[in-house]
Amino acid sequence: MIEASVHNKIINGKVVLWHYVEDLSNAVEWYSNILGMKPTSNIDVAYFFNINENTKLAISNRFKVSESLPKSATLDLQSDDIFETHRILKEKGVQVEKIENPIFNYHEFYFSDLENNQIRVHGFVKE
Repeated sequence: MIEASVHNKIINGKVVLWHYVEDLSNAVEWYSNILGMKPTSNIDVAYFFNINENTKLAISNRFKVSESLPKSATLDLQSDDIFETHRILKEKGVQVEKIENPIFNYHEFYFSDLENNQIRVHGFVKE
C-alpha cells in the first residue's frame, strides 16, 4: 500500500504524447482535420490537443527545439469502434492499412501523416 502512494506522487496519470514534425502549421491543420480536434493551447514550438482530461497530444516543430530529438514516438490512438474509425479515415482520403487482428479481440491498423510518421489505431472488438 505504501508503494502505491509513492508512485502516485511521482506519476499523476497526466500524459503528453509528443509528436515531432517538420512543418508545424501544416501538421496542425492535418491533425485537426483528420482527428476532428482543434488545438487547445500552444507555445512557440508546439500545439496541444486535449484527448481527454489527463492526456494531451503535442505536435512540435522539432527543428526549433533540437536536431537531436527523435523524429517521432509511436502515436497509438485507441478507438471504441475501430471499423468505423478506419472507414472515416478512408473517406477523408487517408491512406490506411488494412485492419489486423493479431490476438484475441484486439484489432489495429496504421496510417501515416503528411511527413510519413506512422500512427497506430487500436481497439477491442466486443464479441
